[in-house]
Amino acid sequence: MFYLHTSNRTENLLRHLVEVLRQDVRRDAFAPEYFLVQGQGMERMIAQWLADAFGVWCHFRTLHPLGLFDEIAGQLGLAIEAQAFARRPLVWRIESLLRDAGDPDLAPLLPYCGGENGGLKRFQLAWQLAYVFDQYQILRPDLLAAWEQGRAIARHPTEPWQMALWRRLAAQAGEGCHRGSMLQRLIALLEDDQPVPPLPSRLSVFGLHSMPPLFLAVLRALARRTDVHLYLLSPSGEYWGDLPGRREWARRVVRVPADDDGSGTADGHPLLVALGRQGSDFQAMLLDQVDFTMKFQSFADPLGPGDASVLHRLQSDILRNRVDAAEREPLSAVDESLIVVSCHSRLREMEVLRDHLLDRLHRDPGLELRHIVVMAPDIQQYAALIPAVFADIQHSIADRSLRRRNRAVAAFMDFLDLCDSRFGWAEVLDLLEQEVIASRFDLSGSDLARIRHWAVAAGIRWGLSAEQRRELGLPAFGQGSWQAGLERLLMGYVTGGDEMVDGILPYADIEGAPARALGGLCEFLAILGEAERELSVGRSLQHWAELLGGYAARLLAEDDGQEVPELQRLLAELDAGSGHTGEVDLAVVRAWLENACAESLSASGFLRGRLTFCSMLPMRSIPFRVICLLGLNDGQFPGLDRHATFDLLGAATRLGDRSRREDDRYQFLEALLAARDTFYLSYVGRSMKSNEELPPSVVVAELLEVVHRQYGLAPDRLLCRHPLQPFSRRYFDGSDPRLFSYDAEACAAARRFATPRPAEPWWEGGTPGTGETVTVAGFLSFFRHPQRWFVRSGLGIELDLAADQPEDDEPFAAEGLLAYEVDRELVEAHLAGRGAALLPRLQEQGRWPLGMAGNVLFEKKIEEVDSLIVRIRAAGMGEPLPELPVDVAAGGLRLAGALGHRHERGFLLYRNGSCRGRDLLALWLHGLLAAQVSGEEVNVAGIFRDRACRGTVDPASRPDLADFAAVFIAGSRRPSPLHVEPAWAYVQQLEKGDEAALAGARKAMAQVLEREYEVESSLLLRGRTVEELIGPEFAAMARTLVDPVWRALR
Repeated sequence: MFYLHTSNRTENLLRHLVEVLRQDVRRDAFAPEYFLVQGQGMERMIAQWLADAFGVWCHFRTLHPLGLFDEIAGQLGLAIEAQAFARRPLVWRIESLLRDAGDPDLAPLLPYCGGENGGLKRFQLAWQLAYVFDQYQILRPDLLAAWEQGRAIARHPTEPWQMALWRRLAAQAGEGCHRGSMLQRLIALLEDDQPVPPLPSRLSVFGLHSMPPLFLAVLRALARRTDVHLYLLSPSGEYWGDLPGRREWARRVVRVPADDDGSGTADGHPLLVALGRQGSDFQAMLLDQVDFTMKFQSFADPLGPGDASVLHRLQSDILRNRVDAAEREPLSAVDESLIVVSCHSRLREMEVLRDHLLDRLHRDPGLELRHIVVMAPDIQQYAALIPAVFADIQHSIADRSLRRRNRAVAAFMDFLDLCDSRFGWAEVLDLLEQEVIASRFDLSGSDLARIRHWAVAAGIRWGLSAEQRRELGLPAFGQGSWQAGLERLLMGYVTGGDEMVDGILPYADIEGAPARALGGLCEFLAILGEAERELSVGRSLQHWAELLGGYAARLLAEDDGQEVPELQRLLAELDAGSGHTGEVDLAVVRAWLENACAESLSASGFLRGRLTFCSMLPMRSIPFRVICLLGLNDGQFPGLDRHATFDLLGAATRLGDRSRREDDRYQFLEALLAARDTFYLSYVGRSMKSNEELPPSVVVAELLEVVHRQYGLAPDRLLCRHPLQPFSRRYFDGSDPRLFSYDAEACAAARRFATPRPAEPWWEGGTPGTGETVTVAGFLSFFRHPQRWFVRSGLGIELDLAADQPEDDEPFAAEGLLAYEVDRELVEAHLAGRGAALLPRLQEQGRWPLGMAGNVLFEKKIEEVDSLIVRIRAAGMGEPLPELPVDVAAGGLRLAGALGHRHERGFLLYRNGSCRGRDLLALWLHGLLAAQVSGEEVNVAGIFRDRACRGTVDPASRPDLADFAAVFIAGSRRPSPLHVEPAWAYVQQLEKGDEAALAGARKAMAQVLEREYEVESSLLLRGRTVEELIGPEFAAMARTLVDPVWRALR
């Protein structure tokens, strides 16, 4: 018998199920109870409900439709092998047939399978065809039967080659048959009056609101042999299969007079019309194809006496399929049962949702996390944000793809991606740093940080070796490759020096225990080298499965869970049942694995007693007190029905065909009806860049319109538009009761922003000032850039942009800081007579362009510094001497350390660049410190590209060390008003008058603030104008400190 149970509430259907189980006293206690469901979420809900009802619940089987039908066919002795027509094996069978370029029947497909990446394009076409043929098996078995007989019935331009392709697939299968044919045979056997082996005594179908006609026919035939109970969730207790379509309903609404109260559109509830087509089609199929017995019917009106909830009114009107706005009093206030929020981004959606849920949990002690579900069209778009925003709230995430939920699969897919790349240094280390790989090579977090430092310092940029670069069609040079960098590291470990050995420049900073990490790196790179060679060759699927399984075992650490075994099963499935013998390349294998991972969604995080995040999947009508839907953006939900041009399902639709758009609409309706207390809707309603308003999903707009027409609530009263930032003052000033926040940090930030300028600078109290003893290097560093010294040394904040990691490319030019460093080293090397040996060192270190271009640039650089070298030697300062030890007292400070740049006749500073203010101050300070040590006059000289400076400094010269010490002490407690380069510009213009000097300084100050690398100045001086910075205090210090130095040295 076929029994139908209907209700508008899942809880009532579950009570029906409990009642059926309790009334059955004839059932064999040792026979399992059979359930037919669509997904794991419904399976878990049924099991939890029955366990609560009976105290204990076990010995049951929950199957999906095809799994159940296969099992029943096996019980009836139908030894039908449909594996050859399963979708994934079918992909490879089609791919094999598409290789036959001489087949005239398949000639229309050849343009899609040739040219560059022809193998990958052929696979992608085979994947689409396999999907379409898989749908035909269930939804168009009559079409396939006609094709097998040589009859074309679809009358579509692509039908001839599709029929030819299917007939070849059917001929290959021999005695096998596709699933549609198998199900038709099963139906015939069940409907025959001949005895059959025992079948399950009862089948309970739960949570399905739609199914293909073929599935319904199987259930109808099965009901002749056993009891089939269909528990159908119906939005309405009235028959609504004859409601007009959306277009017809819209035309009728347009014809309603403007002063009509809404009751004139009495053709059914507009949300049933707009969202319920899939359910009404299934009702029509049931009435037309199944002779059922109405077992139970229990429709409960959610609207109780005195209930003013918008949500319950909507649900009640949908239940009764009525539109009676004239009989309803307009709502005077918005309740919390229906909430629509507009945000600027997905992150803001998550932050706003968190505040809302915290507020609900705080105000409703009976509400628990398990009573709340958060859904999105694709929850994977939010997967990275959820742990960050909800870190302090217990939660679980369902419906993630295999690659996103399995670390071993993710790491291995990254490994395959890397093997088809340039092996950039950052990409290689990103892979090595994944936990499942790092632990395999016994590498700790500190080991990985050390390896990353080694890679940068050794000049590694990209490519495994010169040979690998040659295979990419590039010159076979080795510098900057992993092989060259590893040779440098190993040679440095062996020799401990930094001089060239057999053409290898050792990297010497490796010794002791850290060298253990070098062994792990070597082993890892050896595997990558093997993989790059072996994976670049085409292989059969069987060989690919074996080879990749071996690399998975070598790369990934074994764990106690199922992550690595799940990866191995995925790799084994690559060749399962396909019979494919042709060779495919790595790109095709990667595409197959990507598709397989994307299709493998897990509901393991569903209904775990925590806050549940999941995707909006069909037939998941599980009730929750609070249902939150995110990502309801225009153009993204509901999805579009995109059929391939050769998909005959889209060319001529039939009742029972699946439609993504109708699926999404019905999911929205089910979610609306499953919400018991609150239905929360969220979408990205404004652009982050322009603040332009963006429309919501059409289903949200339709819902707002219905609420407006029926209950008099304007959309603006339901819709809450949230600010761009969580620290907006609107969350804390009480101007809108719908805007609130539980974020203490955001509140503190809002308070700070509410004050135009803090009374106390942010850095106040951040540094206690310097101690009595200061290093000479620190003292000199201060006067090169007082603001940078204050941030780095005073506050301990490191903002060095020059420390950014290098690109995954060898250098093609020497620019910026790199050019400055090379200039300095080149001058030093030339003065020491080692200029020619510098080029190979720079190239090995990855700091200079390679090849002929590098040689030409180096020659030009030598010519550039030659004139500077001549001027340095002509300065007559004698040969270099060891550093001068310094330990002197000045202005309350003790300065200790050593002075470099010492020569026989004084101190010589030089640089292949223009003279700057910091150069003059450094030269003067060297002279002051040396004079303080010796008690005698000291000669100083500076040689720069644009000028030469000379002078004599004695202990009594002004400004003296005490003057500089006073500026240093003040600048260690607060940002110094001395800006060295603007001061240099000031004193150069001072002879033209104060106004000209200030104008020059302000121009220089503006340039400082615009430079990207002047982050310290921008940080300290934010909010202050150039006029404020270049004022009387600055001018006085420039006159006192910089002008005398400029006059003494020029």
